[in-house]
Amino acid sequence: MTTATIATLPRSIYIEPTSRCNELCQQCPRTLLSREDDRDLSFDNFRFIVDQFPVLERVVLHGLGEPLLNKELPRMIRYLKARGTYVLFNSNGILLNAKRGQELIDAGLDEYRLSMDGATRETYAQVRGVDAFDKIWRNVRAFIAMQQEQQVGARFIAPKPAVSLWFTAMKENLHELPGLIDLAYEHGIREIHLQRLVYFEQGLAHSKQALFRRSTREELELVHQCEEICKQRGIVFSAAGSATPLESLVRDFGDRPWSGCQRPYTLTYITSSGNVLSCCFAPFGHKSAREYQEERVLGNVFQEPLEAIWRGERYEAFRRDFESDHPAKQCSQCGINWSY
Repeated sequence: MTTATIATLPRSIYIEPTSRCNELCQQCPRTLLSREDDRDLSFDNFRFIVDQFPVLERVVLHGLGEPLLNKELPRMIRYLKARGTYVLFNSNGILLNAKRGQELIDAGLDEYRLSMDGATRETYAQVRGVDAFDKIWRNVRAFIAMQQEQQVGARFIAPKPAVSLWFTAMKENLHELPGLIDLAYEHGIREIHLQRLVYFEQGLAHSKQALFRRSTREELELVHQCEEICKQRGIVFSAAGSATPLESLVRDFGDRPWSGCQRPYTLTYITSSGNVLSCCFAPFGHKSAREYQEERVLGNVFQEPLEAIWRGERYEAFRRDFESDHPAKQCSQCGINWSY
């Protein structure tokens, strides 16, 4: 199965521009677990990485840090766009001022995903660890207004980047989803994504907060109502995979629930330190820095070529485990504890 699939390097990758962050999210491994040292990826190191991929169709420029903290981010975007790559990232919006917003537009960013886990200042601060709710919405309102002003005369061309809202759904904040839809609509956002909670029994990243296969009838009805509201308002309401938000909370992945994932063969994730991981779930749930290094890291692009890592024994052993009944820890919970 793997030989034919990995004949070429992945065309879709994650690159972390920085591991620094300006929030303390209570469901994030960066806040709660051991992590790599804080550092920004330089443009030269970024180019060193991406130039190892002959074809890049899609690049996600985020990891555990806040991408806008890296001042070279617009330059990275321009470099990728010159290659014809689709470029996107998630961001908390705190630094999305007029200058940075204009730089993102000028660089040709395709998609800006706003991470927003509450519809009130209080809930946002509780989940994200900082009191920035009002500032973020001021930034978003100004950014979308700036986009619209620059779209004069281009009525039938969608503005870039497309702005969407990404909501990590938990029992703690699900009740605020209708209010968040109202906020998104009022600010001109026409896409909302119900994001899975990946948990590891610390902080808010706890099984008791999970909605996947644990939702009450009332919680499922609320999500259904939100689907209807979004439909009426012309808002795209999506979730993991190709499932609807409601389906993403109840779907059954079968006896080997992780096995439908194609990430081991089609995608890779590279941190700002150059460590290569299997996907965006890999930084979640390790018990120690040693476990992270020994069980999650598959190589380092500053120590050996990406192609050697992708086809190397460590990555191949990871794929063999994935195809067995005993996959790596970051894979074994997919489809069981959360959707993918």
